Amino acid sequence: MSPIIYPPLDASLSIVAFAAVSPADPVALPLTAGGLVVAGVVGGGTLAFLGAVVAYVLQSGDDRVDRVAEALDDDLPAPTDAPVREGADVPSAADLHEVAEHEDGDPVYVPVIRVPLGTADPGTDGVYRHAARAAAALHDEFEDAHVRGYDVEFGLDDGSLGGVGRTVKRVAVTPEIAERLRDRDYDHRDLRSDVADADDGDPGVPPVDWGTR
Repeated sequence: MSPIIYPPLDASLSIVAFAAVSPADPVALPLTAGGLVVAGVVGGGTLAFLGAVVAYVLQSGDDRVDRVAEALDDDLPAPTDAPVREGADVPSAADLHEVAEHEDGDPVYVPVIRVPLGTADPGTDGVYRHAARAAAALHDEFEDAHVRGYDVEFGLDDGSLGGVGRTVKRVAVTPEIAERLRDRDYDHRDLRSDVADADDGDPGVPPVDWGTR
């Protein structure tokens, strides 16, 4: 599947009307700096406006995600087949998407960390070294929250502007798989195997093995 290229996000009011998604898989809301997002949903061919899903977002995101970003700063692995982009902030972004409401009334989250890579064609081993470190850090912060998955995004170095890759791909790890990273005998190779085995091919449902954003 070809990577999806996204335009830069802005800080304006964004309205996503009538997005076609499965009712069982709530749409993930993009968190823009200081922005507001409203989403409507179409399911099963019948228009069903499920009310306004609203997210008020600070530029810095959520405190828990910010703590993860600080912990990962200059502490990500440096594999030769997936090098971090020289001079870029690491991670280059840290966001929190509120994607649904749990039956107990609390939100369901997708925390996101983005790693800027200095290559357009990273190796899988290096990608999963980054993913393992980031997913473990996210899980430590969010183990008591309702999480659909941890997204570790990778900005590829493909003619980008301003140090931000135009093409973004990701590894999505479920909390159950992330929990295994606490075992010292479980490493990035085990993570890669478990994510690949459980990936059903739907990029919207974690786990996702090197899928599109």
